[in-house]
Amino acid sequence: MQSSAFDIVVIGGGHAGAEAAWAASRLGAKTALVSLDPTRIGAMSCNPAIGGLAKGQMVREIDALGGLMGIATDNTGIQFRMLNRSKGPAVWGPRAQADKYKYAAEVQRLLATCPNLSIIHGEVAELEVEETGGTGFQSVSDDRERGLKTRGTITGVRLADGTRLACRAAIVTTGTFLRALMHTGEQQTEGGRVGEQAARGLSGCLEKLGLELGRLKTGTPPRLKRQTIDFSRFAVQPGDEVPAPFSYLNEYEENAKCEMRNEEYSAFRIPRSAFVPPLSQISCWLGETNPRIHEIIRANIHRAPMYSGQIQSTGPRYCPSIEDKVVRFAEKESHQIFLEPEGLETDEIYCNGISTSLPADVQREMIRLVPGLENAEVLRWGYAVEYDMVWPHQIRATLETKAVAGLFLAGQINGTSGYEEAAAQGMMAGINATRYVTAGVADFVLRRDQAYIGVLIDDLVTKPPIEPYRMFTSRAEHRLLLRNDNADLRLTEIGRSVGLVDDDRWSRFAATRDAINTTVERLKQTKINGTPAFDLLRRPEHTWTSLADTLRAAGITADAQTGFRIETQIKYEGYIARQDKAIERMGKLEDKLIPADFNYARVVGLRNEARAKLQQFTPRSLGQALRISGITPADVTVLAVAIGRGPARVP
Repeated sequence: MQSSAFDIVVIGGGHAGAEAAWAASRLGAKTALVSLDPTRIGAMSCNPAIGGLAKGQMVREIDALGGLMGIATDNTGIQFRMLNRSKGPAVWGPRAQADKYKYAAEVQRLLATCPNLSIIHGEVAELEVEETGGTGFQSVSDDRERGLKTRGTITGVRLADGTRLACRAAIVTTGTFLRALMHTGEQQTEGGRVGEQAARGLSGCLEKLGLELGRLKTGTPPRLKRQTIDFSRFAVQPGDEVPAPFSYLNEYEENAKCEMRNEEYSAFRIPRSAFVPPLSQISCWLGETNPRIHEIIRANIHRAPMYSGQIQSTGPRYCPSIEDKVVRFAEKESHQIFLEPEGLETDEIYCNGISTSLPADVQREMIRLVPGLENAEVLRWGYAVEYDMVWPHQIRATLETKAVAGLFLAGQINGTSGYEEAAAQGMMAGINATRYVTAGVADFVLRRDQAYIGVLIDDLVTKPPIEPYRMFTSRAEHRLLLRNDNADLRLTEIGRSVGLVDDDRWSRFAATRDAINTTVERLKQTKINGTPAFDLLRRPEHTWTSLADTLRAAGITADAQTGFRIETQIKYEGYIARQDKAIERMGKLEDKLIPADFNYARVVGLRNEARAKLQQFTPRSLGQALRISGITPADVTVLAVAIGRGPARVP
């Protein structure tokens, strides 16, 4: 039996695992990433795309904090599009089709540059936890001096081949692989992805540690051979003429000469980007289903695992299978199909919009009824996959489990869906695991008003998902503030204080920040025909472009991107000021922390339902308590009074 020692062991090499390993190793922790197949680290299991509405904002946040995903996407993107441009910039969502094979290779290349990181081929079969004596609990304190009671502390992991990896913290990022079972009609195969084995032993280990597991389902559509498709029957969907990068490292250089586009969206103009994608850019294609296809699906719905009873778990409501769409939206005669190339050097076309687990013969029949797919060759049938997850009320906002000190969970194991949600959690877990190892505290939490990442994790720990959680702009009450264009202004200083933002990124950010701040002050001080230039830019009829010559004559210049960001900031200023007041009010509740060992049973006047919810979720603060489903403002008032009276600890 071999043995090695690490600070942190990351279990799983998906998007959460890659981001966790990137963060932990770059922060100085000796890190091991254990993968069932190291050649599949960073693999895109489903859609070959990154970003989208709200998801794109999260990728920019990951990048602003010093993360991995934005860099890898920019380097391997084959189509870039900004979604939701008919609305204001607050809800624009950058999205990129990626070459899925080059993306995984790029993630692996970037991880290879990380100091202190070892990639280990194997399956984790057991988590080693040192239990404490007496009551079986130990107290761990952090900078808030809250007593965190656990059943033990992680000391290592053991692989299926007997290898032991000693560690001081572990991050479980197993995605859809825990006791995973794939379904195509009546056919069932073990595995979390086609051609890859399931992780069998870890679920039982988590249960032994007292963690309550659930079961969720996701799915994927068939892949078709490019040469067998008649693309003339589909509408061409090109990428943006002006691609918007995800990484702030690829933003406009100072004083870059950028032309302006002619199009206007609301009161905003889009600047021409200095970013040139390194890979060739491609188009996608748009088609749709038809009533004949829907008839085939209805006639065979009894053979669909979700409807036959073969699958008992819950699937994603906001990314339903085609059979779900036909049943739930029976009045609709068609649903969109997006044909998306999976790479520049592959024949695979991803059929976005018709995710399915129907039997292969039914899939064949319905595909050939799509105009243009009459002769399409199927390279891989669609399938559903069921997998184990951990109900996230059992983790803290730091992603550390309440049951075991030093054990962190990130990604789909927490009930989320999507590469971006997984990567965001992976980065947060990597940061917190490193802080736990180096300082004895896991205390890094982003608020809901700071980042979509904060919204995501707060939602998970206060409102555990009953279906795979997907981020939307509507989930963020402060979305006017949480824009994709200002993620660096919101988060890069935080990333620098954590230690993840290096000198190069910091110097670029500082130059941009200073240019914006200086220009805004000059706009306030400069009058044009008696009106401050700042006030002129508030008006919908004026843009940075329309005023550029006038501003230049007044001695105010900025590159196109900086000007656009300033214009956006100014136009939203009044709305954001109102949001800031709401944030300030809520901040008082966020700052009022609840001791982890607070005894809710002793609180007089607390409703029984509220007491049960609070005991289950053990919220971090009064603000977080208020966001728990079933907790009312009156409950929080009673709780605040009880906390103010003094300790009410668990005996």
